[in-house]
Amino acid sequence: MLYGQSRSHKKDDALWVLPGEKVTVHSFEIADGMVYVGNFLTAAPDGGWNTDTPAPCLIRPSLKVASGAPQTNLDLGYWPSYTDLTLNQRLTYLHWLASGKSDTSYPMGYPFLYFYGLERRLVADSPPIDEEALLVAEVERLRSLFGNNGSFVNYSTELLNFIEMKHAVTDIPRVEAWKPDLAALGDHMSPLLQVKLGLHVLRGMPLDVDLAIAGILSLPPHLTGLWPRIATTRARPEFIELMRHRFNQKFPKGFRLRDKKESRLDLSYRSASQYLHASIKFDGFDRLPDPAQLTWTKMVKLCEGVREDLTAFAKVVGKERERADSMAAALMLPVELGESETVRSFRAWLGDLPQPLADVPLEELGLRCFGSGKTASGLRQACDMSAMLARVGYGMEPDPTYGGTRPGENIILFRIGDTQGQLTPVGADFCTATLIMTAIGPAAKALTLRSKLVDDLTTRLRLTPHETKRLTARLQLLPERLPTLGRLKTIVESVEPEQRTAIASLAASVAVTIGETDQGMMVALERLYKAFGLGRQELYTVLHQGTAATASCAAEPIVVEDGKSRRRGHRIPAPPSKAKSQDGIVIDMSKVDVILQETKEVDAILAPIYEDEASEIPISVAVSPTLEQETKFVGLGPEQARLLEALVNQPEWTRSGFEAKARELGLMPDGALEAINEWAYDTFDEELIVDGDPLIINMALLADAPGASS
Repeated sequence: MLYGQSRSHKKDDALWVLPGEKVTVHSFEIADGMVYVGNFLTAAPDGGWNTDTPAPCLIRPSLKVASGAPQTNLDLGYWPSYTDLTLNQRLTYLHWLASGKSDTSYPMGYPFLYFYGLERRLVADSPPIDEEALLVAEVERLRSLFGNNGSFVNYSTELLNFIEMKHAVTDIPRVEAWKPDLAALGDHMSPLLQVKLGLHVLRGMPLDVDLAIAGILSLPPHLTGLWPRIATTRARPEFIELMRHRFNQKFPKGFRLRDKKESRLDLSYRSASQYLHASIKFDGFDRLPDPAQLTWTKMVKLCEGVREDLTAFAKVVGKERERADSMAAALMLPVELGESETVRSFRAWLGDLPQPLADVPLEELGLRCFGSGKTASGLRQACDMSAMLARVGYGMEPDPTYGGTRPGENIILFRIGDTQGQLTPVGADFCTATLIMTAIGPAAKALTLRSKLVDDLTTRLRLTPHETKRLTARLQLLPERLPTLGRLKTIVESVEPEQRTAIASLAASVAVTIGETDQGMMVALERLYKAFGLGRQELYTVLHQGTAATASCAAEPIVVEDGKSRRRGHRIPAPPSKAKSQDGIVIDMSKVDVILQETKEVDAILAPIYEDEASEIPISVAVSPTLEQETKFVGLGPEQARLLEALVNQPEWTRSGFEAKARELGLMPDGALEAINEWAYDTFDEELIVDGDPLIINMALLADAPGASS
């Protein structure tokens, strides 16, 4: 078949080139057909206002094309028509067709223009069944090539559904046997799903779990209020699984969708081409109910509950689906879904570690807790790992949750037993023990002496088993050198003057009890006393009963390491009975008795030992009030950006204050909060505003906000 460049016009003289046939237009040979070629083909086969308009898909040989090489970057705009193309655009389109209709580097207007012809043939011409199968296969081929274009996927899906529906309406058993694919649901209800739901309603049959879930998720959000959220996008498999579980509990006999006689389903085809319209007529039915016009209230409430309970999991997963297999995500799943394989594998790994203490690389634990691609070295990550370990009966050191420093390259893991999945609190006694161990622990060189140190502190301070295990783990992390005098002063600076003698006396008493009074221990005790502002005479009074004696001191200064620390509260225990050291030194506990009597009303002797590293970093709001709106919080909507600009003036907001500020700007509080946090997850991969009363704003994140000033 050969078309030249005749300028003659003839109404409806266009021909459809069958699949596999050749056609040549302006020297371009289209080898496999499937195009309309001719002088005229009406755009509206059913008549109407556009009867005299040429069909957009029609290739009109009478229209000129440019010469030379095609310009493959020429876009065609929205709803292209061959008649309206420029000479260069026609040349490029014919070249795309002749080259195999497969080049994905061309703008999407060219595949769409070709798709218009396939669509018209399938919908308006009702081709033979054999040809129809070839055309459907061609549509599927185009979907495999251009599946990254959402618009093309939607229109091609509509076309394939329509073709399937044309056959289904004449074969009701086929409709009844069809089941929806919940993992592949689109943003609107397919014709097959509409018909199947309508048949169930018309016959008074309850919907099973798959039909009910498919129906509620395919309804327009403005009808249900179920706008897309991360729980139904990032956590779709878990959402469906939890929906199944709760649906079967709430609707054991299925969900009954009530009919409304005024409801009528109109199965019209929404074409990609702007002129083509078609609808399906049913035989044997006066009407089918339209599912979108019926009442889904109970299913909406079920969905809302599931979505709410999966939000925390979806936030952990973020935009990287592989994180769904991490412990951080698994522990966020509702208990109804049972313990996941991830948790069971984590328990097994912990159980295979050496006991009672295991030295584990931080990187390995972080990988098991967070999955790949997320660091485990920050303070927040350390606290999260601590909570995850507690859920399975384990603890770690160092642990910022319990006053420890931020973990280094390695951490110590230990079993803490049944915690009911919660972090086990520690008391002021534990904080007292950690202070003494920090001050004099490095001086106990021998392993046996360090064990005695833990045992003595456990006895004196009546530590719980969990506290003893944590203290033992922390002992493994002590540096070999004593803390500097400056560091000790930082640790004890908030201790009340009347409390200092008591804690220093207790440390000296412990040193003598464990039998460690060599030069190193004396240096440690003297340094602690000096940090408290106490003199040597007071130390010697504790060490020697009745009279002062000169203790052995280091002849030269000792080089020490500085360590990070956090403050905790402390409480001095009841004094022990007089003890005698291995060297025959007897402590004058009468002085300690007086000191302890004076402080017995004090529940917390010391402020927290360790300074949180995060507190040493000045927090600054990274967004200047003088910035132009378009440079702030890039990617966030203008209304939400104005709200966030107002919120970052302070790190905390009462719930009522936040809601008032949101409404002042014309925003719904919950929706605005969701939008800001969704932006934060896309930008920083973590939450910016922690919901509650008060609301907490993670101010440190804003330093990295796109468009924020430095």
